[in-house]
Amino acid sequence: MPIATEKFITTHRDRVRRANEYRAKSPEPISIFDREAIVEFYLLEDVVRLYQFRLAREEAKVVNTRAGRMARERNIAKYKAIIDIFMSTVEIAWGEIDAGNYKIVWSNIPEHALMVAANSIKYLPQLRDIAVKMIKGISAEMLEAQALEKGFEEDLDDVEAHEANYRRYYNMPDGTKVEAPSAEKIQELIDKLNEVIPDNDNTVKYKSKLS
Repeated sequence: MPIATEKFITTHRDRVRRANEYRAKSPEPISIFDREAIVEFYLLEDVVRLYQFRLAREEAKVVNTRAGRMARERNIAKYKAIIDIFMSTVEIAWGEIDAGNYKIVWSNIPEHALMVAANSIKYLPQLRDIAVKMIKGISAEMLEAQALEKGFEEDLDDVEAHEANYRRYYNMPDGTKVEAPSAEKIQELIDKLNEVIPDNDNTVKYKSKLS
């Protein structure tokens, strides 16, 4: 499969331009300082697209030896784990941006280090470490909110049952929302990532929501 000519990791200048466009359309004011959360959010999306391409290329690779098949399967597992954890980070970061919690996003995404680690497969262990720190940092506030919400769940059971009956009776939409990943799901993603990308990684190097 040919090497892509598209640059998946866009430049900081390009992401700033896109963030300014989003900022101009936003019904709520976003400071220049908080704009960085959007700039870095676009970088997360870039990483997802890059690894989706790398995954597709690996899955399409023709191998004829047992060693080749084993290497291919290892790489597929690594790329899928990277995509999963970055997709979850994108979802959590978008939730925080949507809620106006810009600082928790821009303070937990190391833009330069992430760009360097994402651009070369030889830096997969470093990308793994960045991903783990990011999802822990960005999800901290969300997980605290989930814990508080869980404490009220028992009291809300009767209210939710009544609302469900009301919606059913009047044929109303059920109001289902996409749930943010739980602490257990986040830990599962981290464990999988650590399992498939160990420190002694020997991967061969190959030569949007806000829109």
